[in-house]
Amino acid sequence: MIFKKFKLLAGVVVFSTTLLSSYHSFAGVDGSPFEGTYVGIAATKSTFDSTGSYLNLNLDNISSNFNGITDSQSGDSYGGGILAGYGLNYGAFYIGAEAVFLIEKGSTTYTDGATDIRFYKSNTLDVNLRGGITVSDKALLYGLFGYTGAAIKSKGTNDVTDAQGLDYSKRITGYQYGGGVEISVMENIAARLEYTQARYGDAVYADGTDQFTVKPKTSRIMFSIVLHMY
Repeated sequence: MIFKKFKLLAGVVVFSTTLLSSYHSFAGVDGSPFEGTYVGIAATKSTFDSTGSYLNLNLDNISSNFNGITDSQSGDSYGGGILAGYGLNYGAFYIGAEAVFLIEKGSTTYTDGATDIRFYKSNTLDVNLRGGITVSDKALLYGLFGYTGAAIKSKGTNDVTDAQGLDYSKRITGYQYGGGVEISVMENIAARLEYTQARYGDAVYADGTDQFTVKPKTSRIMFSIVLHMY
């Protein structure tokens, strides 16, 4: 699946740079359409995946809601949000910083056939550094690396908070990396296609003295329309 996504991104990059290499672009502060402050809107398709492990400390001799839950299932989800950043060109080389806020609803459900616990992502905040090269007057190829924080929640067993008040809500942090292509399509406006992967710290869900630990990871394709402020 990941290989197919990279092939898709590579195909878009090759097609876009070949098509646009002979065209003139609107210029920013120093002759680049990608210079300066920008804002944008984004649409995403992402996969939220995680591995879970159950630790039975058995200190209170009470049967845990987590006992026997081993199987899991994850799926794709769609979302959207906003972004803002600032970029500079030094000749053909580009460097910039960016913040992105997204509403995304990917989830993983763990079950024993009768009882399930669903962990889901409600929103994500990313802060990235971007670096790349302008390969034509209109096209920027870039890579990125940065911080990501995701709000992870669960409503308890079988998606209903039980009498014990068993639920979970926490923002967990991690890092992400990826790359993309941005193309100037008209004055001040660019279109962007980006692929990223993220790795997060553990989400530890406690039931008395027992613990269920989730290790989330995500992959995301994001399409954005960007307005450059020059």
